[in-house]
Amino acid sequence: MDANEMIDAIISRHENRDDTPIPVHDNLQLEPMLNYSGKMARKAYQSYRKNWHVDRKHVGILDFRIMDPTGKMEHSKLLGRSVGRVPIEALRAIYDGEDPEILGLSARQLALASDIQCSFVEQEVNWGIHDFQLRTHFGYPYMTAEHLRNAVPRDFFMMYFERCTDEILNGASIESSLAIVSEPQYQASFVANKMVLMPPITGSGNSRRIRSDFLPFLRSGNQSDVEPWIDSHLNRIANLCEDTGHSPYWEKAFN
Repeated sequence: MDANEMIDAIISRHENRDDTPIPVHDNLQLEPMLNYSGKMARKAYQSYRKNWHVDRKHVGILDFRIMDPTGKMEHSKLLGRSVGRVPIEALRAIYDGEDPEILGLSARQLALASDIQCSFVEQEVNWGIHDFQLRTHFGYPYMTAEHLRNAVPRDFFMMYFERCTDEILNGASIESSLAIVSEPQYQASFVANKMVLMPPITGSGNSRRIRSDFLPFLRSGNQSDVEPWIDSHLNRIANLCEDTGHSPYWEKAFN
């Protein structure tokens, strides 16, 4: 599947109230979290996020879990398995929406690339500026920094691959590139209740910026035609939101 087909499949499962996993590749699948049953919905209106999402009444309506051969996908572990093994040219094509199956990858590379594609899709579906998404720094229109206003959610994970690849091309080993790039960003997450890979962003409020050591690797900043994948599906999602109703977690938080 390409990115558009995968998002279409996710929306269809939620429209049909069908929690059947979506097969992606071998043991990799997406598990729909129907009727606001996922962690995205449960934590959208807690703590500091409550003020962010007062006008977002459907957060988590399209949530799903990425289940790969290791269990539930974790960005830091997937990055560690993939850097230096999946060609960066293939990852750029996937970032641009291509189907990993057509990129001439080995079986091992294809399995990893498909997992990465799922992570890109998860960012694009569940994070953004719309009332069914968690607020993100990437593409938020009120950011002072133009590079963040013009970014897309999948930039978050792609930057790590771009920067690690650059370290390797400049002589670093795979292990040292991961230590330099990702270890400082492995931090505690309120949403996940564990340590996760966090966006390389500095500053506060709308004055946040991507850190200077990551900024050269922002793909949306290096080409002019990058768009959020969710945009072509918005009318359909609006109908789903109307049909399903407000999140019960929004109702509990504000009513």
